[in-house]
Amino acid sequence: MRRVDTLLKHVIKDLGIEDDVRLSEMKRLWNTVFREPLLSHMIPSLLTRGELLLTVDSPVWLQELNFCKQEILKKLTPFGVSAIRFRLGSFPARRRKEVFRVLKSKKLTETEQTFITETTAEIGDNDLKKTMTTVLGKAIASGKTKIRD
Repeated sequence: MRRVDTLLKHVIKDLGIEDDVRLSEMKRLWNTVFREPLLSHMIPSLLTRGELLLTVDSPVWLQELNFCKQEILKKLTPFGVSAIRFRLGSFPARRRKEVFRVLKSKKLTETEQTFITETTAEIGDNDLKKTMTTVLGKAIASGKTKIRD
């Protein structure tokens, strides 16, 4: 008896869709490989013989990511990526919604919730208090804002 995954590897290779399968797996796990702000500024587009083409949403981020190229490549080697290239482009609106859904789904720790409650406690205007609570929660959930103990 043989395992199915060993049989599938041969079939996938014979069909010539090995890169497509790796790219699909990479896209599926993209949110776990990278965090904000990188996550919302680049997306894998094409994988050919180990070379990954990443689409970047702005010239500023294109330049910034070139400085981080080796670190990005290191995180992608488990997917069979041996080289990366960047191109300027735009993402589908659906992709941006995925990123924000991941951010919304992050649960705040008790310490983070306490920090937000204490920070907004003295705001008298209920609408302003609610807005500030939401803003602080999103900032902390995104990973861009850290609270100090």
